[in-house]
Amino acid sequence: MPVGYVDNTVDSLATTSVSASSEGNPLVSVIVPCYNGAAFLEETLLSALAQSYSEIEVVVVDDGSTDSSPEIARRFPVRYIRQENRGLCEARNAGIRESKGSYLVFLDADDRLKPRAIEVGLRALALRPDCAMTVGDHVFITADGAYLANSTKECPAHSHYEALLKSNFIEMIASVLFRRSIFNEVGGFNARLLVAEDYELYLRIARARPICCHGEIVAEYRKHKANTSRNSELMLTSTLQVLNGQAKYVGNDSGRLIAFREGIRSWRKQYGRQLASELARSNSTLRISHLMRKLLRLVNYYPQGLLMLILLRIMPTLSWRSMMAYFHHPVQAVANRVDTALHRKSAS
Repeated sequence: MPVGYVDNTVDSLATTSVSASSEGNPLVSVIVPCYNGAAFLEETLLSALAQSYSEIEVVVVDDGSTDSSPEIARRFPVRYIRQENRGLCEARNAGIRESKGSYLVFLDADDRLKPRAIEVGLRALALRPDCAMTVGDHVFITADGAYLANSTKECPAHSHYEALLKSNFIEMIASVLFRRSIFNEVGGFNARLLVAEDYELYLRIARARPICCHGEIVAEYRKHKANTSRNSELMLTSTLQVLNGQAKYVGNDSGRLIAFREGIRSWRKQYGRQLASELARSNSTLRISHLMRKLLRLVNYYPQGLLMLILLRIMPTLSWRSMMAYFHHPVQAVANRVDTALHRKSAS
């Protein structure tokens, strides 16, 4: 497991039998929302059907695909449900309604499960009947399915709601095994959100019930050009919207208040820097109205990003790592480097 990841379930997780649960061998539903996911859907379904735990159903919710996703899904022993295009949240909520399992996994149509994902998750929850969900680890893979990197997620031993106020330490929804009963209690995914819908759900769950973690790698997150997380502006505004919605639950609790404020700063910095980098690379190709809107977002949420934007425009070959180093240097050191770059530019 990655350095720093905390396994706080129990040491005996690997040897505990799933059948120790009072439910015996319960049915687990793997819900796969899909919209034009033909490029990776076959791999995704193969990974879901290759689980070491056999009592599963795979439910594909086709959210109005116009590619070959329906034909691919129908080649596999899955439940196929088609609806008009209503978005990711509505597709997942349809999967909740139509599935029959006592436990749920949400697997996006471009990601993969590891073979023991469900087995390990069930063992973790058997040991913690008070928990609404359990969180495992994940790795990143390339578009062609090759290993890319470990995650850097760290699961805290306690105060999970406060930890989620600081950041979405869960990161990948397929690394979570949910008890179905929690959705009866807190509801499904918020269909008003285009992104950060999983983060909002985790916050609701963590306010209501304990959650637990284990350190085994259970899923593979595929990095490719169509990842929603690449939309910096949308991620910035939506994530802050979700977090600001927690203000009424923070109240005067000092621990929650500190975590809340830290989370606001962290999300602004993360997606503000990403937005600055995006603008530096693409502002010449954007329509003026889009460019102005994105610049205003940057000014409102992360004004420090304007300096990053200027530096990246002046020195387009500057690496992201070097840029982060600049942001830890004194302002004068940055100014000196900018002056040098401008002098070279005028001399050429």
